[in-house]
Amino acid sequence: MNALERLFLRVSQVMAYAGAISLLLMTALVVIASFMRYFIGRPFDFTEELVALLYMSMVFLAIPLVTLKQSHISVSVMPQRLERALSGLLRACGALVMIVFCGWFTFEAYGFVEYSQRLNSRSEQVDLLLWPWMAVIPVTMALVTIIAGFHLVRRTPPPAAEESVALPLGDGL
Repeated sequence: MNALERLFLRVSQVMAYAGAISLLLMTALVVIASFMRYFIGRPFDFTEELVALLYMSMVFLAIPLVTLKQSHISVSVMPQRLERALSGLLRACGALVMIVFCGWFTFEAYGFVEYSQRLNSRSEQVDLLLWPWMAVIPVTMALVTIIAGFHLVRRTPPPAAEESVALPLGDGL
C-alpha cells in the first residue's frame, strides 16, 4: 500500500467515523424525542430537522470509504462472463462514468453550498447555518472522484471474493 492509498484510507476512515457519530446522535435524538412525546407530552420541535441533517451527513460521509474499498453494490454479471480483456474495458468504462458523474455532482453541489452561504441560509426550527452541513456533499463527492480516478489509473482489481463467486445459469432465481 503506497502513501497516497494510506492517505485516502485515513481520510476515508475519519469521515466514516464522523458518519457513525452522526448515526449515534440521530438515534439518540429519535429515542429522546419519542420519550418526550409519549411520556412527557412535549416533544422537541427540532428533532426532524436535525435528524435529516445528520442522516444526510451519515450517508455522504460513508461513501468515500466504500468507494476506496470497492464495496459498492454492483451488478457484475457482464464483467464476470466476459473475457479478461473485455472485462477490464467494461470496468474502466464504469469508472469513467463514475468519475464524470461524481465530478459533475461535486460542481453542482458546490454551487448550492456557495449560494446558501451567500444567503446565510438557516434551518427553520434550530436556526442552524445550513451551508456547513451542505458542504459535506461536495467535499465527499470530490474525494470519491479522486479515489475513482486513482482506481482507474492504478487499475486496481476488484475484490477477490467477487471473482470467485460462481454464477448460476439462467436468471438465478
